[in-house]
Amino acid sequence: MSLGKEIKKARIDKGWKQQDLQAATGLSQKYLSAVELDKAQPSFDVVVRIARALAVSLDTFAKDEDAPAPEPKARPASTPAAVTSKTPPRKAAQPTRATARRATRKAAPVA
Repeated sequence: MSLGKEIKKARIDKGWKQQDLQAATGLSQKYLSAVELDKAQPSFDVVVRIARALAVSLDTFAKDEDAPAPEPKARPASTPAAVTSKTPPRKAAQPTRATARRATRKAAPVA
């Protein structure tokens, strides 16, 4: 069930109208209606305010009975990194022109 439907269910189970929830949370009735119809996505703080006003735990709103529990993904057998790597191995760095020039200069005599 969606968050909005869970909030509406908890409100109705408590015997409250939207005006009662509005008075308890300080949120506008228009906003509460939009949340219950899933037209607005409340922030976490707002969900906490609603849960406290309705005296329900947060996990009451978080449950999703329609969706099956996700199955864990199978881990591939461990193989060496070189076998699983799709990028070719790196080549040794080639010297740049400046490095090549420096290597060919004669060193100054030491006195």
